[in-house]
Amino acid sequence: EKDTADRNWTLAYYMKERKSFPGMKDDEPREPNLSKILEFYFQCCSLETNSKALSVVAATLANGGVNPLTNEKIFSPETVKSCLSIMSVAGMYDYSGQFGYLVGLPAKSGVGGGIILVVPNVMGICTWSPRLDNFGNSVRGIQFCKEFTKYYNFHLFDNMINYTSDKVDPRKSKYYDYS
Repeated sequence: EKDTADRNWTLAYYMKERKSFPGMKDDEPREPNLSKILEFYFQCCSLETNSKALSVVAATLANGGVNPLTNEKIFSPETVKSCLSIMSVAGMYDYSGQFGYLVGLPAKSGVGGGIILVVPNVMGICTWSPRLDNFGNSVRGIQFCKEFTKYYNFHLFDNMINYTSDKVDPRKSKYYDYS
């Protein structure tokens, strides 16, 4: 991550110029230590986890911040809302817009090949396959997400009034009258 951090350094200098770091104000500028800040960022990028743990994170986000295995409140609803909003617009790197159009769910990928996908109020999913595309996203993970919302009625805009679809909605009982 450090060896290819030119964009991170550029963004950090831009944020410094715009006084975007906490504690920076026009009347009393505090100089942030960019080396220290970026070192912490690089360490965060190097955390080790596994797909089981990430699926619990995704499920916790889908469950409004409550871990579905322990019933413990991990995140506030406001934090979940903010996190899912950011995931929706930026979680898949430069592919985020296309992903939002095709899949329509909040997701976050990592350069290790993992993707977490959140179906709010329903479930969280983690995929892992290390072959990455040019954007740094898992090729197979993205394919799974596309197929998932092609088959299931989970795309953000699948439930609009007067929209009809042959997709399966597993949230509805098999006895549900679709007419």
